[in-house]
Amino acid sequence: MLGFLQQREKAAMAHEKIIRTDGKVSRSGAVNAESYDEWASDYDRELASWGYDAPEQAAGLLKGHLPGFEKAAILDCGCGTGLTGAALRAAGARGALTGLDASKSSLETAKLKNVYDRLEYADLNKPLPLDDVSVDGILCIGVLTYLEEAAIFKEWLRVLRAGGVAVFTSRDDFWQSRGIAEMLSRLELEGRWEALHVSQPMPYLPGNPDFADKVKAIYAVYGKL
Repeated sequence: MLGFLQQREKAAMAHEKIIRTDGKVSRSGAVNAESYDEWASDYDRELASWGYDAPEQAAGLLKGHLPGFEKAAILDCGCGTGLTGAALRAAGARGALTGLDASKSSLETAKLKNVYDRLEYADLNKPLPLDDVSVDGILCIGVLTYLEEAAIFKEWLRVLRAGGVAVFTSRDDFWQSRGIAEMLSRLELEGRWEALHVSQPMPYLPGNPDFADKVKAIYAVYGKL
């Protein structure tokens, strides 16, 4: 019993480093991986208790905007424990599904869901271990917070095939403060991709007492030209 309580306390301390309403989050893959490793065993249960449905929302957006969704090669960028991969399969995705993440414990949990064709450790602030124009779709849910946005957008454009679609979430407080909206607009002006859908700020962790009313998520869908 003591070991269980200690594990729960350790998980709580880990997610307090990650889920921060003040926005003071690390963008170091190693630092964040350590927190997610500690949280992995309790992650799915805790997010379910907070009413987390972002994977289902995002999978629906990709399905609605990506032609040939059912057979598409899809990258789950920051797959964590595999919630997004499971949502993709539930939505009807039957093509090759790759999951990348910096948390090895989360990858072990994701493997148990048996939904991925390939699971691999990756620091997402470094070049992705994927070939050029090798995927049709990308989902990146709840992960952009911890990444260097300009670099990951460049990588997505590298690995996406023409006509491919990226669906991702951004904290609403970072959308302007980090210049995300400006970066996306600049890439549009350069003819790299086009906005297919950008939501209003939506609930992200509605059942979390600290996060619920303070931080919301913007769901963005961009198609590569």
